[in-house]
Amino acid sequence: MPGGEALERSITMSSPELDQSQLPASPPPSRRTALAVCLVLMALGSVVWFNYYLKVKQDVMKGRLPKKQSVEKDPGLFVDVNGKERRLEEVKGKVIVLSYLYTTCPRGCAGVADAMKRLQDEFGSDPRFQLISVSLYPEHDRPELLKSWTETKGFKGENWWFLTTKNGTEAEGNEVRKWMMNTFKISVQRKPEEQIRENPADVWDHSLVMVMIDHHGSVRTPTDNDYFWHPFHAAFDDSWYPRPIGEDVKKVLEEAAKGE
Repeated sequence: MPGGEALERSITMSSPELDQSQLPASPPPSRRTALAVCLVLMALGSVVWFNYYLKVKQDVMKGRLPKKQSVEKDPGLFVDVNGKERRLEEVKGKVIVLSYLYTTCPRGCAGVADAMKRLQDEFGSDPRFQLISVSLYPEHDRPELLKSWTETKGFKGENWWFLTTKNGTEAEGNEVRKWMMNTFKISVQRKPEEQIRENPADVWDHSLVMVMIDHHGSVRTPTDNDYFWHPFHAAFDDSWYPRPIGEDVKKVLEEAAKGE
């Protein structure tokens, strides 16, 4: 159709071809490959540098166990699984390893307690050694429940206290959690309510660490840095830490025996 041919010629004439020279040039394949290789090398270099940094820090800390703050007092709210009031003054002069737990914890608390049980097996016969596990959820972990939990797990012994608060009130719980944070820098945070509704047993996020207090009442740590590493001992084997806590417990017990 003549009309159709004329229309086609008109469209063709009014739609000039796109000038390819006006488009931004894409890098040649060789340049893209070189860029990708550079990014990979930078990432690998960062990993190597970070591991080197950790190794240097570990070497620096070998044999060192610096003192942090002194533990002056506790909140005066603690009772053990039998409802007996307990104070840190009772174990003054002992080497103490202290940690958090709560009985409904679905993840790390049992592992921390297992790590402390291994310390009890190794050092429990020494009268200068003491373990303390503090419930971070005393509103729930009443003495009778805490006692049942420890018996089920096989945790026992006068040299291992499991502590909750006298009345189990929220105010007491807040006071204990504040004391643990201010005194030992063991952090704890309640999970969002929507998460708790989905899993009522999983209430708290907290540090999975153990704190050692020497016979002079000073916190002893394997690291100087409060940022790259948590300032206290990992509850589990972790290559970032200079050494297992058992080595440091042995060292401080030897200091106590020598009267240092």
